[in-house]
Amino acid sequence: MRVSARPRLEELACPLCRGSLERAKGKHGLVWLCRDCHAGAVTLPVLRRVAPRAFVNDAWQTALRRSRRSSLVCPACAEPFVEVTVGRGDPRIKACVRCFWVWLNPQALSTVLGARRPLALR
Repeated sequence: MRVSARPRLEELACPLCRGSLERAKGKHGLVWLCRDCHAGAVTLPVLRRVAPRAFVNDAWQTALRRSRRSSLVCPACAEPFVEVTVGRGDPRIKACVRCFWVWLNPQALSTVLGARRPLALR
């Protein structure tokens, strides 16, 4: 019998601060939020609902072909994220091409959630 090293979805840790990630329903779909640093993750399909199509397509193609490995690891599969710079250098995106997760800073995550300011969890 093979034992999986992947964490259960209920036990995911933030790759930035190691705080606990919590599953939440955002305006555009499921998101994973860190109570401590307020960053989080969305899946590629959720990102497609909120970001311009050309931006998402360019970012994902770059992640697949011309990205560099990040020091952060995906909380779902423990593989390193890849860092992608889209356009003129901003924003820098961290994506897991294995799980289709995109890691977002608090400001970008607020946009995905439909908030007007950075997320503040209680």
